[in-house]
Amino acid sequence: MSALFSDTQWHLWLPLGAAALVMLALVLRRMETRRRVRLERVVDARLLPRLLPGYDAGVRRPLFWLTLIGFAALILAITQPRWGQAWVEVEKHSRDVLVLLDTSESMNAADLRPSRLVRARQKIQSLLERCSGDRFGLIAFAGGAALQCPLTLDHAYFRGVLDAVDTNTLSAKGTDIAAALREAAEVFREDAGRTGDAGKGSRAILVVSDGEHVSGDVLKVAEEAAAYAEILVLAVGTEEGAIVPPPVTQGRERVAPEFLQPHHARLDGETLRTVARDYNAYVALSASNDDVDRLQRELERLSGRAQASALRNRLINRYQWPLSVAIVCFVAEGLWLGVMPYVRVWRLRRAGGVMELGRYA
Repeated sequence: MSALFSDTQWHLWLPLGAAALVMLALVLRRMETRRRVRLERVVDARLLPRLLPGYDAGVRRPLFWLTLIGFAALILAITQPRWGQAWVEVEKHSRDVLVLLDTSESMNAADLRPSRLVRARQKIQSLLERCSGDRFGLIAFAGGAALQCPLTLDHAYFRGVLDAVDTNTLSAKGTDIAAALREAAEVFREDAGRTGDAGKGSRAILVVSDGEHVSGDVLKVAEEAAAYAEILVLAVGTEEGAIVPPPVTQGRERVAPEFLQPHHARLDGETLRTVARDYNAYVALSASNDDVDRLQRELERLSGRAQASALRNRLINRYQWPLSVAIVCFVAEGLWLGVMPYVRVWRLRRAGGVMELGRYA
């Protein structure tokens, strides 16, 4: 059970808790004042001791303190105070995320500045920071596909490989998502053979592409890859698109004539939605972090796989103590409400006895 605020944020929740208690005290005082005003509209306050000899406004005072102390203890329990230490076995769970990054020439389009590829890298790195315990791997694809980084927990290594990938990483031109999905399926097939875990509940394929000039039987290969992992898509680019200059070749490369001319690169969302195979699995790159938030939520739906367990010296959560105090106060408040009529009767009888003694003195 995690704390509502970390230990380093006590300076935030302490004033908030104090302010809440002050507001509660003011509300309770206000309620008592209104109750007294309503009573005084019926009977003058100076006549109350004569008309009701057993009446005493102080009988209700414990209700105020029991309510205030109870809520103070409840707020303290919510913050989950921790002190004392104990050895706790902590089990680490991780997911496997294989990123399929489009490195075709269309990713140089500047409709998303400075370019689609740069923005795609930024989003992948943001997701990497949020999934610190997950294994990440990288496959670059254009007209073909190649594994650039195997699944690893070394995020610094993954980040270094990601920064080095550009539109010149692969010589084959085009956008063969089918080849990338086949390569991803092979990676997960080999990993399942090593680990013995053939389930897809902890695995995800993240396709990052603009979907332009897609070749291969994408739908069929996507269905085959879905047997090994959940498929997510981060769509990069805009439907308006931008002009992409022709690639700079070294003379030895054989490039199709259509790739040697400037062309207008547009986002092909329809094809990418086919790859995603699910409405929630298709995420369009946005200027804010909404896209990364959605991808993170989809990854959190995966079950994760136990990687290892270790003993950690952790602070003990003591929320039970203030919670017990709060329960006792609220129970005592209810009991006092039930006892109050008998206290008033006892005071009335006592006042009547004193009057009788005064009559015969």
